[in-house]
Amino acid sequence: MSSETMSLGESMRERNNERSLVERYRERPIELLEEFSGITVEELEARFPGEFPIIACDFGIYGIGDGEEFPGGYRSGRVLSVDHHASTSRMAHRISSTTLAIKQARTEGFPGTGRVVIHHTDCDSLLSSLIVSGFLPPEERFNAAAIAADHTGEPDEIADLLQPLQRRRDIEFSLRNLDLLLRGEALEEDARELMLGRLAQRETVAKLVREGAFRSTGGVYFASFSERHDAAFFPALLPEAAVILVGSPMSDDSGKTVLKIRLGLAAPDGFRVNTLGLPDFGGRWNAGNTKRHGGTAIPIEEYAELVREKLEAFVSQSDEE
Repeated sequence: MSSETMSLGESMRERNNERSLVERYRERPIELLEEFSGITVEELEARFPGEFPIIACDFGIYGIGDGEEFPGGYRSGRVLSVDHHASTSRMAHRISSTTLAIKQARTEGFPGTGRVVIHHTDCDSLLSSLIVSGFLPPEERFNAAAIAADHTGEPDEIADLLQPLQRRRDIEFSLRNLDLLLRGEALEEDARELMLGRLAQRETVAKLVREGAFRSTGGVYFASFSERHDAAFFPALLPEAAVILVGSPMSDDSGKTVLKIRLGLAAPDGFRVNTLGLPDFGGRWNAGNTKRHGGTAIPIEEYAELVREKLEAFVSQSDEE
């Protein structure tokens, strides 16, 4: 049986006598910056003066896609960006920063003298930075966890632990409990409660889907709710959807709607929501929302029809080509 097909506990038994993730992290800390929407290469280099490489995992760097391409991402100056958010066609696929970290680790590897940097502590940020640091092996199950967290919303033990733990922004807390999970041991109570909360959220949205909350037009599925739900769960629950729209009221009593828009599992290859010119929309190739533009006054039914027209035009053009 290969390590990729073993259970989590079985596959990590051989590591029981090794140092814990926290012990290795303390010897070579991963730098946690404040969250920001973007940063330049020059600004990042100024934060970490010296001659060593800066390995930035899972956050956007302005213009990094114009840099030198390498298996794990893009390089500019001293900065190696291991990040699937770069606005390039190469990144407009169902990949994660962990995907890139694994690819690089399996090919050229990473400089041992590099300073590893993240700015949030979700599943993809932690797994990619741990693989870059050499604290975790470049195994496919870690990629599967990051894809589940970022793209599909499918159940996954690692993703369902690390995603809710991100609200603590405590790397050691996350690493302690990831180690416990990988060793098949009981989680700390706080971590267990956070994970159970995520599982309950998934069951809540699964019930909404089962009860017929979503309507569809073409391959576009849409629903409005009085409260907000994590749209990341819906792709796995609506596998036939190409695009998913989830609406809820803005909290400012403006009467406008926050629309969360995500590509579904049935989206045609090359289709990107951030290139459609959708009204009031902001986001990346596979997901975004109208919140950053103050919501939208367009009813969700009309918005769904607009997206359907864009989708059908894309499919028609692709067929002609």
